[in-house]
Amino acid sequence: MDLLWAPLVGYAGRILPDDSDPQDIVQEAFVRLWTRRATLREDGSLQALLYTTVRNACLDEIRTNRRRQKLRSAECGPSPAPGPYEDTQGAELQRLAAAAVAKLPEKRREVFRLVREEGLSYREAAEVLVLSEQTVANHMSLALADLRTALRPFVSDREAGPRTREGTHPRGEPFGG
Repeated sequence: MDLLWAPLVGYAGRILPDDSDPQDIVQEAFVRLWTRRATLREDGSLQALLYTTVRNACLDEIRTNRRRQKLRSAECGPSPAPGPYEDTQGAELQRLAAAAVAKLPEKRREVFRLVREEGLSYREAAEVLVLSEQTVANHMSLALADLRTALRPFVSDREAGPRTREGTHPRGEPFGG
């Protein structure tokens, strides 16, 4: 285990934001494995299991930090409340967007959620998913194009994005069809 400590700390350090302690996260990963030791399969790779556990612990830490930041920003002051129409319209659009995200191919959906919902950079998402940064960028580009297409009937032309020429979308597809 001592041989894996430094590489695991380095791995965690590349995933975590600067204000987090990668040693704490790796220690947490070791504790998680220790508490689950009775249910672990003996035929699997311990090293792969440790790296996966560290990755998951890092993502948990990132989520926890985001929740804390949101709570702090919510405590700073009230934001103007939307009216009933805007509230209903926004909730419906969120539901449609969530359904569109759920329909994305698995890897594209995973990349989208890490980058847009978890706030990871392309580099960080690439490290978590063991992909190249360019592959993550490609998945994001395709995911956003898929979502624009899926949500186009539900948003106005002004919100649909830039046009390249009258009546067409940047990819050359006609609007509204």
